[in-house]
Amino acid sequence: MKPFHIAVLVFFGALAMFAVFIFASFSSQNRDAVGEVVIWGTLPENTVDEVLSALFLVSDGYEEVSYRQLAESTFVATLVEAIAADRGPDLILLPHDAVLSERDKVITIPYRSISRRSFQDTFVEAGEAFLTDEGMLGLPFYIDPFVLYWNRTLFSNAGIARVPRFWDEFVDIAPVLSKHTQGGTLTQSAVSLGEWGNITHAKEVFTSLIIGLGNPITQFADDGELRVVLNGDQNAAVSPAESALRFYTDFADPVKTTYSWNRSLSPSRDAFTAGFLATYFGKASELLPIRAQNPNLNFDVAAYPRVRDGVLAVPADVYALAIPRGSKNQSGALKVAVAFSGIDVQKSLMAQTGLPSVRRDVLSASPENPFESIFRDAALNAYVWFDPDPEGTEKIFERMVEETSSGKLRIPEAVSQAQEELSTLAR
Repeated sequence: MKPFHIAVLVFFGALAMFAVFIFASFSSQNRDAVGEVVIWGTLPENTVDEVLSALFLVSDGYEEVSYRQLAESTFVATLVEAIAADRGPDLILLPHDAVLSERDKVITIPYRSISRRSFQDTFVEAGEAFLTDEGMLGLPFYIDPFVLYWNRTLFSNAGIARVPRFWDEFVDIAPVLSKHTQGGTLTQSAVSLGEWGNITHAKEVFTSLIIGLGNPITQFADDGELRVVLNGDQNAAVSPAESALRFYTDFADPVKTTYSWNRSLSPSRDAFTAGFLATYFGKASELLPIRAQNPNLNFDVAAYPRVRDGVLAVPADVYALAIPRGSKNQSGALKVAVAFSGIDVQKSLMAQTGLPSVRRDVLSASPENPFESIFRDAALNAYVWFDPDPEGTEKIFERMVEETSSGKLRIPEAVSQAQEELSTLAR
């Protein structure tokens, strides 16, 4: 061969080898890339963006993951419209109370991807709301359990050394911590129970009483249908729902020694931050907002109360990362969901927000912050119930309480009516 031909062959051979090297390098760098993954949810944008930033630091391939915050009131409607128009997200933060009403909009992750045993060993029990017989509706990402906030100054002034651990102890402290004028006007309140509209998280508090007495409110029958069991055991003298309703409404009855609340008062959280209310049932995430609203408030955090000899029922908000129908990058979305529920991201989320993790192994470490130890125990004891329609059940429970407080219905009648209305809603 002539020297010119040899030079041409060497040149093109070298070019081919360079091309192979570039392609191999590119493939190596992008083998783990998840591609574009758009997440929608109602959690604060800065919270999720901080999580993404932490993920970028420890892993490659997530640069095209982004998050968009939507209003809670319009989230479902926006999602449905986007799916119908084929422009929906690749992942959504699905709240636990939307599991039943919105499950047809998400893709079930089969157990061959993550076994049921592995799921239950990894995540707190409240996360099991996202499990089905076929697989998972999502991977738990975020939990915000309820705790009891209490005013240390009011307790000290009343000579009460310990915050209530059981619900029946509120009966004892109510006459001491609640004060009113001779005309009956409340000037200080022990606890916000008995009404609905001005009690922050009234539904969570009231349902926790029912569940704490051993009634799950709803449960799945053998045929897979959701059944409402608010009435509980028909042979029992008094159902748990009736006991919970009587206990709850007694605190709004002016003739009872437990009288502590009425519908003319400010919303319970505002009353607590103003120093009027001695105890407040709220989420762990409310710690910093309460402190910011009144920096001079002398308050502390305690465990959520339980029914004596009953079930420990701590309400919580739980979110899971679910893949909606129409996702254009399902494999990438699953990788992001696994990463977000992984130990590194969960540690970062807990450090950033001060809230507990959904992972048992992250919660196993002893926290240095005294608030975090309360939050951790709350997450481990958190429960969720299968709510067929969050807005609909809210109205039913509100009507049950208000018609009992007003005397329009007797307690058994109010519970029976709510049973029928909830059953209709579930169907």
